[in-house]
Amino acid sequence: MNTGRITTFLLGPELCWLLTYGLALLLVAPNQPPTEAGNVRLESLAWYVLLAAIVLSFLPLYWSQSGFGWWMLRIGIAGLIGITSVATAFCAAIDYNDSRNSGVGTLWIMLVTFGVIFLFLGMIGAGLLIKFRTYALPVVKWAGIGLGVLAVLWMLINLIAKAK
Repeated sequence: MNTGRITTFLLGPELCWLLTYGLALLLVAPNQPPTEAGNVRLESLAWYVLLAAIVLSFLPLYWSQSGFGWWMLRIGIAGLIGITSVATAFCAAIDYNDSRNSGVGTLWIMLVTFGVIFLFLGMIGAGLLIKFRTYALPVVKWAGIGLGVLAVLWMLINLIAKAK
């Protein structure tokens, strides 16, 4: 029995989304009973958690050796279920006790819509990367370095702005 292959199979996008859902439940737990500051915090956190989970759901493609079509199908199905579950977990914990609650449904629709868009853009990008792997690796490496630098700069600018 090949335990390496079984481990690779089990460490798939489903596990990523299951862990993300658990993280979402942990993040919404302190907002019981709902407070206005907690609601605002959850509105912001929902976007970050959802986008991070979408990116991390493509991580199994890094260590898989074959069957990329099946991996992409698993990423797509797990992503659709995970996006709706995580969005529901965050939106269910937000309650303003006034007319602003109508915006919570809109937040859910936006989270799911943009999550699905980013998931499918990621699937297209991953598919192109798989197809043109030897040509695309230097581009992906430098794009990752560039995005990392931009993320660090963005964080520094936010820290400086908050310090003022």
